Amino acid sequence: MEKRKILALMVLMTTLLLPLASKTSAQIEEENVWDYEGTYEDYIAVEVTTPAQAYPGDEITIEVLAEAQEDLEDVVVDIWVVGTLGEGTESWESDVESGVIDVSTLDEGDDETGDCSVEIPEDVDPGLICGYIYCEFYSMADFETYSFETGFPITYLLGAITQEEFEALQEDYAKLQASYTDLSSKYSSLQTSYNSLKSDYDSLKATYDSLKSSYDPLKSKYDTLVSDHDVLQKEYSSLDSEHKTLLDGYDALKSEHEATTIELSNYTTYTYALAITTIIFVVTTIIFAVRKPSR
Repeated sequence: MEKRKILALMVLMTTLLLPLASKTSAQIEEENVWDYEGTYEDYIAVEVTTPAQAYPGDEITIEVLAEAQEDLEDVVVDIWVVGTLGEGTESWESDVESGVIDVSTLDEGDDETGDCSVEIPEDVDPGLICGYIYCEFYSMADFETYSFETGFPITYLLGAITQEEFEALQEDYAKLQASYTDLSSKYSSLQTSYNSLKSDYDSLKATYDSLKSSYDPLKSKYDTLVSDHDVLQKEYSSLDSEHKTLLDGYDALKSEHEATTIELSNYTTYTYALAITTIIFVVTTIIFAVRKPSR
């Protein structure tokens, strides 16, 4: 906003200084033709034609020509005019003339023209008034919407100023010129930084898109593995339960086996003892039978 004010004042003072800079009278041109030069001039060329001079209360016609440098869509151009009142103590701004150019398709090499009328106030300050243009368009090559806003000069003359006023204006102009140069340098630096950041962003976005395309199938495989894991976990739990049941059955059988083994061992012992006792009894009986007392 501050840059716009400085630009408007510089344009105003330049016009006030021009009549005093030359003592010879010269024929005033009938028209001013301004061509856009800026960041997007490789996309679109814009030419604005305005009257070279006007007077308070006049209605001026502003003509605009837009030529596509590549295939564009939704090309819109708005125009408005600014100036000062009360010897620079107040600002004046016309209504925005929307859609001076409004075209849906503009192929490379084609152009579109439009115009609008603006009424200059009766109490406007003499010197230079400044027009502003806003342009927006969609690039078919970049698939992006771009826009820019910039100013252009419109002159009108109302007599001469004094030498003291001229010198004061020269000093103010020099200050404004220095401020403008400084702001322009900062803008260029910021534009360079922006372009670098935009390039980094585009690179990161491309990397992100690539990772995203790899992520989706990996996510699908992961979900499948999680699902398989859940199924296997259920099977494992079931098998583990069966295993514990079998272990309990095994322990019971083992206890029964040990008890049976002990019983068999006792039975065998008792059997051996009975057999030995029986043998002894039979042998003893035989012995007693053989050794009958003699009479």
